[in-house]
Amino acid sequence: MRISRQAFEEMVLQEERSILALLPEELREEASKVVVEVHNQPTARQREELGLGRDQTLLGLFVGVPLVERHADSVILVPDRIVLYREPIQSLAREATELQDQIHETLVHELAHYFGRTDEELAKLFSTG
Repeated sequence: MRISRQAFEEMVLQEERSILALLPEELREEASKVVVEVHNQPTARQREELGLGRDQTLLGLFVGVPLVERHADSVILVPDRIVLYREPIQSLAREATELQDQIHETLVHELAHYFGRTDEELAKLFSTG
């Protein structure tokens, strides 16, 4: 399903807000520090660095240092980022609800990387938050 970049970014913002609202307060504060960006496609360099083949796709990418790998005296010079790749995500959806679900799943997956948790562990936090 193809929509304009602006409509896609608005959908991402809506899902980001929805996810933040579901997180327990202590995680919500940390997650709100992560910058979410939308790019059309991963770069050739990113694909190469991740070892992706021609038939593989990348929907999102966490760029930063997971919280579990930080030390009390860590100095973070650039903000942590989650990049969502619009074209690959759109290619998996046939209708608006599928697109919204895919954006949601990709954001949750990348947030799990930020927290140093699996998708399943993060999903459990949503149900107990």
